[in-house]
Amino acid sequence: MQNQELSEVYTYGPNPLLARSYLLFRKDHNGENAPIGDYTVLDEQEDLALAEKKLMNIIMQLNGENDLLELGNQTHSRLLFHCKPKEADDPKQVIVFFSYTGQGISKENAILTLEGFEDE
Repeated sequence: MQNQELSEVYTYGPNPLLARSYLLFRKDHNGENAPIGDYTVLDEQEDLALAEKKLMNIIMQLNGENDLLELGNQTHSRLLFHCKPKEADDPKQVIVFFSYTGQGISKENAILTLEGFEDE
């Protein structure tokens, strides 16, 4: 919504504890970045530069942007996702991404885990 000031700005950075993983952050009221989740690339064949572009699109969406990076020419596949059912007492939302090339079955690509989002 344009009529209210954006109080949350999302960003990401490499996860220092886990290879092929990134931490997601939301700027808090003090202007400091607070961790809200992680994005882990499961497909070991995927180039990390491409994986980071996919994550950039997620961050852009979280920040309310709609002009995303076109990645179809680089992936040559469809990106599918599944939101795992959320337990009532668990604040985490887990989203599993899959890539599908049009042949065979889809393949797990990445896992996004988010905390601190209310159901809308």
